[in-house]
Amino acid sequence: MTEKEFPEKRFLVDSMLGKVAKWLRILGFDARLERLSLQEELDDCRKEGFTIITRNRRWCGQARVLCLTANDPMEQLREVITQVRITSCEVRPLHRCILCNQPLERITREQAFENIPDYVYETNTLFYRCPDCRRVYWPGSHPKRMMERLQRVLGWSV
Repeated sequence: MTEKEFPEKRFLVDSMLGKVAKWLRILGFDARLERLSLQEELDDCRKEGFTIITRNRRWCGQARVLCLTANDPMEQLREVITQVRITSCEVRPLHRCILCNQPLERITREQAFENIPDYVYETNTLFYRCPDCRRVYWPGSHPKRMMERLQRVLGWSV
């Protein structure tokens, strides 16, 4: 498969960079978190259209491998966005499960009822669920604070 067959940016994030994977998921990107130990694993992931994100210097210099230098997770995220040339148009905030990386599915209030606090049920009408872990998401103060933080760090209106 060629890179043109993978229209969205996809990332395989080395397990040492879990917070970067989380923030990429918050931005809506496929960000798989795995321990990379073999060159063959790296090669297979690149063939599947993934950009590899790591701090392991052993992989540096290879095609589609981004070796981060910053220590702070938000600075690392900024490195990824700059190096991979992610634009705000590509971002789809809160469309993936932060834990499982699966695209979220829209559900009704009734479907969310048993998994959310009463106050949330009474004050929200928009709900999403992860098809794997079944975690329910809704637009509330936590997602708002995440978006505000990304706006401060990246200078984007997300």
